[in-house]
Amino acid sequence: MKKALIKALIVLVPTYIVAYLTNKMVYVVPMLAAMGFIAASYGSENTQKRIDEDDADDGSDTEADGD
Repeated sequence: MKKALIKALIVLVPTYIVAYLTNKMVYVVPMLAAMGFIAASYGSENTQKRIDEDDADDGSDTEADGD
Protein backbone atom coordinates (compact mmCIF):
# COMPACT_ATOMS: atom_id res chain seq x y z
CA MET A 1 0.00 0.00 0.00
CA LYS A 2 2.87 2.35 0.79
CA LYS A 3 4.50 1.79 -2.61
CA ALA A 4 1.21 2.47 -4.37
CA LEU A 5 0.85 5.78 -2.52
CA ILE A 6 4.41 6.80 -3.41
CA LYS A 7 3.84 5.89 -7.08
CA ALA A 8 0.62 7.92 -7.10
CA LEU A 9 2.43 10.91 -5.61
CA ILE A 10 5.24 10.61 -8.17
CA VAL A 11 2.67 10.85 -10.95
CA LEU A 12 0.13 13.28 -9.50
CA VAL A 13 2.23 15.99 -7.85
CA PRO A 14 4.28 17.04 -10.91
CA THR A 15 1.23 16.65 -13.17
CA TYR A 16 -0.92 18.91 -11.00
CA ILE A 17 1.89 21.47 -10.73
CA VAL A 18 2.23 21.62 -14.52
CA ALA A 19 -1.54 21.84 -14.92
CA TYR A 20 -1.78 24.66 -12.40
CA LEU A 21 1.14 26.66 -13.81
CA THR A 22 0.37 26.32 -17.52
CA ASN A 23 -3.40 25.78 -17.75
CA LYS A 24 -2.70 23.89 -20.99
CA MET A 25 -3.42 20.22 -21.60
CA VAL A 26 -0.64 20.05 -24.20
CA TYR A 27 1.91 20.11 -21.37
CA VAL A 28 -0.03 18.03 -18.85
CA VAL A 29 -0.46 14.88 -20.95
CA PRO A 30 3.28 14.39 -21.71
CA MET A 31 4.10 15.07 -18.05
CA LEU A 32 1.56 12.44 -17.03
CA ALA A 33 3.10 9.89 -19.40
CA ALA A 34 6.68 10.65 -18.32
CA MET A 35 5.87 10.45 -14.63
CA GLY A 36 4.00 7.21 -15.27
CA PHE A 37 7.20 5.64 -16.61
CA ILE A 38 9.18 6.88 -13.62
CA ALA A 39 6.57 5.60 -11.17
CA ALA A 40 6.48 2.21 -12.91
CA SER A 41 10.22 1.83 -12.47
CA TYR A 42 10.05 2.69 -8.76
CA GLY A 43 10.31 -0.35 -6.53
CA SER A 44 11.27 -2.85 -9.21
CA GLU A 45 14.76 -3.61 -7.86
CA ASN A 46 13.85 -7.11 -6.72
CA THR A 47 13.08 -8.61 -10.12
CA GLN A 48 14.51 -12.00 -10.99
CA LYS A 49 15.59 -13.33 -14.36
CA ARG A 50 13.74 -16.35 -15.63
CA ILE A 51 15.94 -18.68 -17.62
CA ASP A 52 14.44 -21.34 -19.81
CA GLU A 53 16.64 -24.40 -19.39
CA ASP A 54 14.70 -26.54 -21.87
CA ASP A 55 17.14 -27.61 -24.62
CA ALA A 56 14.40 -29.08 -26.82
CA ASP A 57 14.12 -25.90 -28.89
CA ASP A 58 17.59 -24.75 -29.85
CA GLY A 59 16.42 -22.61 -32.74
CA SER A 60 17.15 -25.09 -35.51
CA ASP A 61 14.46 -26.13 -37.97
CA THR A 62 14.18 -29.91 -37.74
CA GLU A 63 10.76 -30.40 -39.32
CA ALA A 64 10.31 -30.98 -43.03
CA ASP A 65 8.85 -27.98 -44.82
CA GLY A 66 6.63 -30.10 -47.10
CA ASP A 67 8.28 -29.33 -50.45
